Amino acid sequence: MIWRGERRKSAAGRRSQHVARPLTTAEPGLGARPAASALRLKMGGRCSSPLNGRQRRYLRGRADATMKNFVPYYRRQLGTALLRRVSGELDPQGKPAPQLLPRELRGPPDAALHEGLLSQYDGDSRSWQENYFILLGDFTLQWFESEEALRKGCEPRGSTALSGYLLLSSPSEYAESLGDLCQGLSGGSPFADPLGEFLFFLYHPFRRHFCFRADSAESRRIWKAALRDGIRYRSTELQRRDSLEAEAFLEAVRFYRQERGRYGAGDLLLGPEPEILGNVLMEDLLPVLRSQVLPSIGGSERRRRQLWLQFLQEVYALILSEIASEFEGFQKEKEKLQTELEKKIRPDLDQMLTLKDQIASKLQAAVQSPAESCCGRSVEPHLECVMEELMRPVSSGFEAVRSLFAQRVDEMIGLVRSSRVVVLQKELLMLGRTSWQPQVMHLCYEEADLYRESLRGLEERFGFRGVTSLVLGAQNLMQQLMENATHTFLQLSKQHLGQAAGRRRLTQMLGKVKERVLKKFDYDSSSVRKRFAQEWLVRIFLPFLLKHLESGCKLELPQYESFVFADFSGIINLENIYEETVLAVLLRAVGRVLAKASCCNRHNLYADGFSLPQSTEELLYEEMG
Repeated sequence: MIWRGERRKSAAGRRSQHVARPLTTAEPGLGARPAASALRLKMGGRCSSPLNGRQRRYLRGRADATMKNFVPYYRRQLGTALLRRVSGELDPQGKPAPQLLPRELRGPPDAALHEGLLSQYDGDSRSWQENYFILLGDFTLQWFESEEALRKGCEPRGSTALSGYLLLSSPSEYAESLGDLCQGLSGGSPFADPLGEFLFFLYHPFRRHFCFRADSAESRRIWKAALRDGIRYRSTELQRRDSLEAEAFLEAVRFYRQERGRYGAGDLLLGPEPEILGNVLMEDLLPVLRSQVLPSIGGSERRRRQLWLQFLQEVYALILSEIASEFEGFQKEKEKLQTELEKKIRPDLDQMLTLKDQIASKLQAAVQSPAESCCGRSVEPHLECVMEELMRPVSSGFEAVRSLFAQRVDEMIGLVRSSRVVVLQKELLMLGRTSWQPQVMHLCYEEADLYRESLRGLEERFGFRGVTSLVLGAQNLMQQLMENATHTFLQLSKQHLGQAAGRRRLTQMLGKVKERVLKKFDYDSSSVRKRFAQEWLVRIFLPFLLKHLESGCKLELPQYESFVFADFSGIINLENIYEETVLAVLLRAVGRVLAKASCCNRHNLYADGFSLPQSTEELLYEEMG
């Protein structure tokens, strides 16, 4: 489904005291023309820096200012997140207990996930260079002159982390992404000659690009599956981390951008903390660089594009290094701040919660009516349609995970009928590694890629720019369900291996375990599917609502600041309470749509009253006894 609609200009937001300079004015230090001899781009090669000293000082200053501006937001969100966690300890209302035995995805079990020869395109020489590539267990991609160089322990020719990359399958996809980045330069293929078969690309707007050629379709398929896993794991590490710091950081980035009139962080929130802040700064810098540096780059259109990409890579590397250093220096201060916040919150928790409720009540009286009006007029008519588009791919992906699990168990049971018990133990071990076998899981993950087309119109209509994050989030859920299903099967099977006398009895027992795990999978996948739809309906529509309520509601917040006690000012934040008020309005609308889908039994959503027995290991073992 593609929504059409005109873009709307954002209302002017309230600015913080540390505000970036207007991007329309000339920026000192960027206008100097980079020397052509220094701007040499190689696709995967090395070159000297195109940045002069003045430009470096300017960029370091912008990176330093970004950290100084951001840290107060981070401090406030640490306090808010800690208050939420401590209050949750008194009234725990978490997610429904899963039926499958959960197991955390801590990383792949192998030191190396895949390796082999690949040809890599060199943009300067317009030729292919063969290197030996290895994808390590921490999802770092390294390349060597040869396999022999790797085995001898030689230093790699190069390496890159995969966070923030896109894996593209064709020259046309790569050219389209390049065209968006190189606005102002004429289009056309970035390649002078035909490239051949079995191609794939790694694209990042501000880091080195890779054009690969495999020696067969099968090699290309395996490499793409492994690299997709690496990109997803490294890009979503904060979203998968259940920690106070990660929660506070992501919220701080969102509020930091909103104070500058930018709602919906979308795919900027992919990667570790320094990369996310680097992405936020590049969002400000890119228009300046396009207006002041790009026109000064000479040469043919292909050459100008090469030099422009190299310039962006150098800029990003510099600000990323600066921000990473500043962020590392903030870690000790953050640990001390958390300790102080905890000492302040726990003794005064009741007083803080009472004050927060009083302020929320006052804000609700002013905000609820316009929020309900805006939601009813501009959001609710679209909720059911968007919900359907969200449900289809994730439902197909969960069904593919279920079928893959059942197929692998059936294959194992078939082997047991003609093999010794030692073979079963080996097969159980292999089954437990399924979630970390990208070449096996890729058919499940491909279902989520359908979002890239079906949700394309959401950016134009609602300003949603987080489709990549949504795709990766859906794939994470598929991997976690497979991990939980195989873990539950292994625990139950091991419990009964010694009790089954004979192969016939053993295969019957394994069949019963499989059926019980599948029932629990159905319940968990329904619950996860509903939470996924709710989460992403909120992520799509909440920024849209907040943006449209800004001029009428948010600008009135300063009049409520006097209600916040000075001692609680870093913990109780008006902006958070305001957003919670708007969020409550949206959640009621989302809840009605999901309740309707559950009652109609669409997408295998169980009604809220449906439940299985609480899932614990002891109860599972009793059920199989």
